[in-house]
Amino acid sequence: MSLRRAQPQEKCLILQRELLRKGTLYEDRDFPPIFRSLFTKTRPSVPLQWKRPKDICKTTPKFFSKGVSRTDIAQGRMLNCWFVAAVASLTDSEELFYAVCPPDQSFDPGNYCGMFRFNFWRFGEWVEVIIDDYLPTHNGKLYFARSSDPEEFWSPLLEKAYAKICGSYEAMGLGHISEALQDFTGGVIEMINLKTPPRDIYKVLQKAHDRHSLMGASIETSSQETQKTLPNGLITGHAYSITGVTKVNLPPFRGIPEAKLIRLRNPHGNSSEWKGAWSDRSDEWNLLSPEERKRLNLVFDDDGEFWMTMEDFQANFTRIEICMLTPDSVLEPDERKSWKIKREKGRWQADASAGGCRNFIETFHINPQIRIQLQDPDEDDDEDRCSIVVSLMRIDRKRTPATEKPPIGFAIYKVPGDLRDTKDRFGRRFFETTKAQMMTNSFTKLREISCRYSLPQGEYVIVPSTFYPRQESEFLLRIFSEKPHEAGEVDVETKLMRLPKPAVSSEEAGDIDGQFWTTFQKFAGEDGEIDQYELQAILSQAFVSVLNSNAFSLEACRSMITMFDKDKTGALGYSEFRGLWTILGMWKETFHRFDKDKSGDMNLYELRDALNHLGYQLSNNALSSIILRYHNKKGTIAFDIFIQILVRVIVMFDTFRSHVTKRGGRTEKAVFTIDDFIESTLTV
Repeated sequence: MSLRRAQPQEKCLILQRELLRKGTLYEDRDFPPIFRSLFTKTRPSVPLQWKRPKDICKTTPKFFSKGVSRTDIAQGRMLNCWFVAAVASLTDSEELFYAVCPPDQSFDPGNYCGMFRFNFWRFGEWVEVIIDDYLPTHNGKLYFARSSDPEEFWSPLLEKAYAKICGSYEAMGLGHISEALQDFTGGVIEMINLKTPPRDIYKVLQKAHDRHSLMGASIETSSQETQKTLPNGLITGHAYSITGVTKVNLPPFRGIPEAKLIRLRNPHGNSSEWKGAWSDRSDEWNLLSPEERKRLNLVFDDDGEFWMTMEDFQANFTRIEICMLTPDSVLEPDERKSWKIKREKGRWQADASAGGCRNFIETFHINPQIRIQLQDPDEDDDEDRCSIVVSLMRIDRKRTPATEKPPIGFAIYKVPGDLRDTKDRFGRRFFETTKAQMMTNSFTKLREISCRYSLPQGEYVIVPSTFYPRQESEFLLRIFSEKPHEAGEVDVETKLMRLPKPAVSSEEAGDIDGQFWTTFQKFAGEDGEIDQYELQAILSQAFVSVLNSNAFSLEACRSMITMFDKDKTGALGYSEFRGLWTILGMWKETFHRFDKDKSGDMNLYELRDALNHLGYQLSNNALSSIILRYHNKKGTIAFDIFIQILVRVIVMFDTFRSHVTKRGGRTEKAVFTIDDFIESTLTV
């Protein structure tokens, strides 16, 4: 197995050289040695001090002491057994471990500057995390993770780097081993419920172990029973790393030829171990030949590691978490299995692209839609099917309690043959009349949910969603397949479909003149024009029923004057006002038409349809930018805000078109898209 060595970034090297030249030690201003880096909600029960390893260790500290092993890290005074168990699993592969924890670091005088670096996979990319070496201590001893060798410090420094990306040490409390395994490898997580296991669970674990997958297990229980030591030595609500899977030959008199064994490690790294059959120093080990014992490299210490049979494992543990290595991992491409990968990053935004699950069919269709073409079946599949693993990950920039996270899941629909040539998004009608081919069994508050499928050739659309509408989050969707396949998000194109012009008869025009000429003269005053304040008074009076007796927005009035003020006087003459009033009638009719519940407010789903009706088709990205700028907490749009949005959209389209130039008889577009233009102008 080979490795893509993670080289320090140029910025890190420059900083290191500068610190060594000055003879000063690095201090991390982004994660300083102060209280908020430790705790954000609770307070420690004892006073803590930040110290560098040279002030903790009685001798010269070492980054690595005698290589790396799973016994090099033990859990400290933090409920992060999930993290420690993941680190223990990581140490079983030097290649994977050194990618996370670069080995070219030390406390040697010519190299030490108080700065250390680590690499983590974060939501689709590898990032380098730099820290100083101040560590939390109590009475001069490390308070959190530590090594079995008091001179060795890679494990507490690795824990600090991970605490930095989580936001604090406290944020590392209570998690799932799969999260850390994924951040160490970029792999995809597969969860196995041991209450309903696969047909041959041992074979699944053996294949995963042979393919260098990282694994963990736990005993799920109620919150009241968490961290309870059972009579058999196991601890509930506690994460164990799976460090070995093997079979051993038994003597003939036993009646069975072999025993299936699994090796686990308690991250506490102490005597809290399994006490049943095949535990340390149990009589069962006497059944093995010296060769078998040597092959297993048996060590019976109070180190938290133990063996047990597969039957006992299934009877006591409830969940297995497997991190399968993928093309996102650090292994060289020619050494990986033949997974191919497609990645799509997106966002669920309230009222624009967060439609909730299929239970909410009226909004389900606004969720992101990712199409995939499955054309090349697996080589060893007799039914010409295509194997894919779909992984949906919620991007949690900082660790927050599970209760604050929206549950996520996805559904997969097959595209009918007569619709394969269309690249448009599917609307509500399609999902009302089409049954999903596959879907997640449930929605999860875990960071990731993944499922393996074997599908016939064809085109499919994957719809990732939160459970409820209007739940916001970023997400990363990864599609793994044995053969390369085309995939990508489908979105409508932002474009001007048509420019509606209100048809006004000569008789209607006369009515407008007769009705508003007097009003115009009254408000226009001596200058013969209407400014923003005068326009506000006119519209507030004219649209009193639509506005629920509220004043018309002054900002909307400014926008309309900007749009219709052709002579650039900052006010509207009568002909300009007359043109505005004519189009306002059409906009008012459109507002009433799409305000289906007649509430006087338009929700943002109705806004999309109203804009389409007026000829303005907006992509999800463009609509999201508008919603971020104009929506209120209820997710509704009042009439004057609707007018303001319309004016803004029209002006943006007109301005963008002005960037299209004619050269040599050809039309050359600007180097940026209309979506880019809308997003940039709305943030000003």
